[in-house]
Amino acid sequence: MQALLAGLLLFIISGCTFIQDPVSLMKRPDLPTDKATLNGAIQSALQKIKLDNGAIIRPRSDVDSSSIRIHDLDNDGVLEAVVFYQTPDEEVKIHGMIMQQQGDTWVKRLDFDGEGTVLESFDFVDFTNDGKVDIVAGFSRGEENLQNLLAVYSFSGDSLEKIPALPYTHFNIGDMNGDKVKDITVVYLQQKELSYISTYQYDKFEDAFVELNKLDLGPNIESYYNVVAGKVAKNKEGIILDASVVSNSSYSKLIIMEDNKFIDVLQDELLTYKELPVESEDVNDDGILEFGVLTRPSGWEDRLILDEIPFFTTYFQWDGEVRESNEVEGLQFVLQRYYDMNNRFYLDFPPDMYNKITITPESNKNAYLNFVMTDTGESVAEIKFFSTAQWGKAESDWEILVKEKNRVIAYRSHGDLKLSKKDKKPSSNNVAPIERKGN
Repeated sequence: MQALLAGLLLFIISGCTFIQDPVSLMKRPDLPTDKATLNGAIQSALQKIKLDNGAIIRPRSDVDSSSIRIHDLDNDGVLEAVVFYQTPDEEVKIHGMIMQQQGDTWVKRLDFDGEGTVLESFDFVDFTNDGKVDIVAGFSRGEENLQNLLAVYSFSGDSLEKIPALPYTHFNIGDMNGDKVKDITVVYLQQKELSYISTYQYDKFEDAFVELNKLDLGPNIESYYNVVAGKVAKNKEGIILDASVVSNSSYSKLIIMEDNKFIDVLQDELLTYKELPVESEDVNDDGILEFGVLTRPSGWEDRLILDEIPFFTTYFQWDGEVRESNEVEGLQFVLQRYYDMNNRFYLDFPPDMYNKITITPESNKNAYLNFVMTDTGESVAEIKFFSTAQWGKAESDWEILVKEKNRVIAYRSHGDLKLSKKDKKPSSNNVAPIERKGN
């Protein structure tokens, strides 16, 4: 038994760190030593249009929350600075401004129109591998279920060209088709009406972004509560969309692109169906994304009230082979976990204990959980919720898992159980780029 428990992992969740799309983590040039000169030039330019520094806005969803960003946009050896600002009394509510360094001073080159009322994201991206970067900005109207717009601006010294804005719900800047050139993948949703995924790439011969492919994702989706991009199999880039369909039930879509055509790898939605939301992620830190499904512990099959069932979450990884039938054969088991639905902790079981552990029927996920071997009933771990008074009288072999104001959640294992801390993802309703997970 002790050997079996050697791989049992119990995690405290105290917050969660997401890896953003690499574009949003690009190293940006430091502000020059005459930062005050740049700030003064921006302030002067705003004053000329009867605005002050309070009009400057920061992107709501970016890891980099800086409002002023510097880059040599057109690769001519001269730095430009880009800043967005609000104009609430005008028809266009958001504008951008490009400043250019000239010797020891900064001079305004031009202003340009934004979209919507909220700046969601803002980055510099080289779509042509020539050292010239475009300004990529996501805009919204600050409300759910309204159309968001992604705009791309190209600067060429004295002018700025803007491609027609793309509607989006989520977007990713990556290399979906694997040709070593960056592209834009957009996921768009009109709740319960339509949904699709499209990838766009800059075509130097047409001097424009062209749509490589578009895939209809169906009309019955309420929301995408989690969308992640990265490796979905060895040497396979893709996107996993976790979609809510009816009440809390959901399923996952795994999308890749081959020969500039989308492939819906798991078309049988029953393979990824779950009664409650489960977020796809790289659960075993191997650089490849997994999707999860919920499994009822043995002995809990006939329970009808979902909120009372202490589900196991079972994660699978795709093997990378596209199949026209028997898609289940391409799913490889990775990990089984007990996940506290209030995001306080989770318990991972080693692979060789898959389908060998259950939770006793008298357990209550908000009071006491007893994890036992299915064949012998032998207890391998316990989790118990104590009041403050009860904790003072608890036996010494209980260890604190989570300490709250009026209670303590504690555990004890009957073997070798390793305790580690994990971060918890902050909840957010912001319209963000697709999270990029894995390597």
